[in-house]
Amino acid sequence: MRNSLRGVFMALSILIAAPVAHAEGGFFIGGQSGRINLSDSGFSDENTDIQAFGLGYRWQAGRIVQVGFEVGSGKLGTLKDEYAYSSFDYEYSARSTVKTSYVYAGANARFQFGAESRWFAITRLGYMGYEERLNFNYEEYDAWYDTYYSYSESGKDSGGGVYFGVGIGVDITRNLNINLQHSGYAYSPSIDDGYDDGFYTASSTALGLEVRF
Repeated sequence: MRNSLRGVFMALSILIAAPVAHAEGGFFIGGQSGRINLSDSGFSDENTDIQAFGLGYRWQAGRIVQVGFEVGSGKLGTLKDEYAYSSFDYEYSARSTVKTSYVYAGANARFQFGAESRWFAITRLGYMGYEERLNFNYEEYDAWYDTYYSYSESGKDSGGGVYFGVGIGVDITRNLNINLQHSGYAYSPSIDDGYDDGFYTASSTALGLEVRF
């Protein structure tokens, strides 16, 4: 078993280290999965999952440079906060959740580390628009007066801003690569509620897989 695993690791090392045929421009599709941190989200835990799927096209702009465009969509894991209090004659609980989805469109560039290298860098810049689905639930029970009260509310919020990112990747084959990308976001809601400056930032790190045609 140990020899078999050693053989697999050696084969992967040789594959990644060996040169690959020069990558050419064309269509691509890809997906990413990772984690995102949202500043000033209003939730106690501002870290959640992020997944995205996109496609685009790159033109050959030099021997080791490709530039093009990308479009796609993604979603974030549910952010939630829960509060509860209980005594011998009174208790309450409150729960807030928000689910976020987004779309994006922008420019994409790839820079190979040498004409025969499998390794490359990626840069991205564009616009993203998002929609949030918010839910709030509150329950209260007063044993002294034997009263029960509940309240729930839901709504939507939307907005947009810019995204920018950098990454590094390696070609597994001529048409398939894996990459690691770090992205930043600067955005604001479409309507300022007057309680804050209406400007937020976020950052994410995601592992991606890309197929080129």
